[in-house]
Amino acid sequence: MLKVMIIDDDMNVRKCLRQLIPWPETGCEIVAEASNGAEGLERFHAVRPDVVISDLKMPEMSGEELCTRIRAVSDHVAIIFLSAYEDFNVARQALHYGVTEYILKPIDTKKLKQITELLRQLSAAFHNRSFVHSLLQGDSFPDELSLEFRNGNAAYFEALFQKLSDSLETDFSLLLNVCTVLINLLFDTLEKLDESGESLHRQRQTALAELSGFSRKTEATAFCRELYFDYLTGQAPGAKEQSFGGRTVEQVKLYIMKNLHWQQLGLPAIAAHFGFSEDYLSKLFKREAGENISSYITCLRLNHACRLLKNTQLTISEIALACGYSSSNYFCRSFKKQLELTPNEYRLHEISRNRSFP
Repeated sequence: MLKVMIIDDDMNVRKCLRQLIPWPETGCEIVAEASNGAEGLERFHAVRPDVVISDLKMPEMSGEELCTRIRAVSDHVAIIFLSAYEDFNVARQALHYGVTEYILKPIDTKKLKQITELLRQLSAAFHNRSFVHSLLQGDSFPDELSLEFRNGNAAYFEALFQKLSDSLETDFSLLLNVCTVLINLLFDTLEKLDESGESLHRQRQTALAELSGFSRKTEATAFCRELYFDYLTGQAPGAKEQSFGGRTVEQVKLYIMKNLHWQQLGLPAIAAHFGFSEDYLSKLFKREAGENISSYITCLRLNHACRLLKNTQLTISEIALACGYSSSNYFCRSFKKQLELTPNEYRLHEISRNRSFP
């Protein structure tokens, strides 16, 4: 639970926050209250809260000075300012102090919901960071991971990578460090189980090089997960260098096949569906499939159109829609450009070619 301290000279505001926010649901708990800034600073040093909710205008020490004093000893405490004054200069100064949120009084139902949701987000982010740091710093984690891998505990690794996926708000460089640690731990374990050290060394270097080429968190975590499950499921070690890319492209091809009728089907939509950047997916597909995604989609659509022209009585407009073209005119132009025949000419040609004579 995140520790929260409330500082406000208005007892009713403190009571309102204490009683009307569903604290257990937010993952937070109140550990201290104070009625002015000076008292608040004293209690801050005593309880070391993770979150401070403070009024701006208070006797003895203002919220601004309190914030300055807190920031002098901690960069990580989340600070939520409450103020009865809608002052742009004060709000701008609050941003300078690294304040998490600036909320105007009075505290009504809408403001309570806003604070509640903010506390939930802070709690989730805190636990995600804690999980990531535990992977980097936990002394027992390497032995635990190695043991679960040797036992083939797929459920353990599903849970591990689900937590890592839930930590995507983590700084990218930190997440990349975690994935690097996980890959090295994987190959450390494999080297203890396998005598083919030179082969594993090359595979390790290939995996780390591919990881360094990612620019999005989802790409890095997906790659790391697939690498683990490739080895857990016993795929041939020699195929490991390209197993992630190959499997991903096969999934993309299957997705394209199932969605040929969708007019928006293309690189942006496919990249969004799989959680990759367009640039990464484009390069990956070209490397594995030998052609770009757009030409692959066009080829599949035209092959599908040829089958429909040959084996059905659907109209040209119906076939165009079934193959994902926005209009029959566009379909006809694309068809003729590739096959040097119009759809009607192709249909008549196929009928003539397959006609039997006595």
